[in-house]
Amino acid sequence: MRRFHKFIFIFGVLVFSLQPGCQKQPKCGCDGDVRFSLIEAEGIIIYIEETSYAQFQTSVSSAHFEICDAGEVMDMLTPFEQGETVLVSGDAFDDCYKRVNPYAYSNYMLRLTEIKKDEFDK
Repeated sequence: MRRFHKFIFIFGVLVFSLQPGCQKQPKCGCDGDVRFSLIEAEGIIIYIEETSYAQFQTSVSSAHFEICDAGEVMDMLTPFEQGETVLVSGDAFDDCYKRVNPYAYSNYMLRLTEIKKDEFDK
């Protein structure tokens, strides 16, 4: 019986000592931690000037990017037509909605730094 108690004690100490502890959660949203950067990613731009909303959808994946501070970069967006194929550069952040909805795994926030026409688009 004593061996059993020793085994349980040693097992308990090992379990608690091998756990990594609290891990820092990455911050989400436009002021969060940068997940990755887009460099001339091809896709379509959608914006609503009246409400200062803008979205970018890549053509090579199912990722959707909501533009951070769209009202401030609207002058970069308005020269392009709705649904026009463009090349976009900027930093991507996790959308905070991912934390409550597992189906939002491909939603990101994007701090837009450059947008230009895709010269090879026909």
